[in-house]
Amino acid sequence: IKNGERYFLFNEKGDLIIARLTPEKYEEISRAHLLEATNNDPGRAVVWSHPAFANHCIYARNDKEIVCVSLAK
Repeated sequence: IKNGERYFLFNEKGDLIIARLTPEKYEEISRAHLLEATNNDPGRAVVWSHPAFANHCIYARNDKEIVCVSLAK
């Protein structure tokens, strides 16, 4: 999700990453582990669901829980 010059990325390990993306480089600004990967892909645990963004929050879920994390300063 683009927000100004930053992007909010959510990976299969349950991490929220804030980064700057340009044709020249990837610059990671921040990373936070939001929840554990619980769904089994052959050989590894993953989070398959896409997060939702609303009211300055990110909502993410795995097979066991749903989390809401504020993105406000």
